Amino acid sequence: MSTLSIRLDPELERRLDLEVARRKSTRSRFVQDLLREALSPQDPVHLLQEARAAYGLPDPAAAKVRSNKAAHVKALVRKAVADKQGRVK
Repeated sequence: MSTLSIRLDPELERRLDLEVARRKSTRSRFVQDLLREALSPQDPVHLLQEARAAYGLPDPAAAKVRSNKAAHVKALVRKAVADKQGRVK
């Protein structure tokens, strides 16, 4: 296992010591846990939701469907075929 040294300002060091004491842990364990969490693979769905929220983009899954274009096209094709064959529906 390697060693890492960092410089902390007094206020940050005080807050770190308080949190470590509250968790009944060590500075090393606390920082390791934070690094594991920060460097873990992210869920792409969660990242996409965060990006949508940050940029104010709508969620396409929640959007209302305006029309069923496929059904409309099918009806138009059926009508065109029927008209071509001389049958009007």
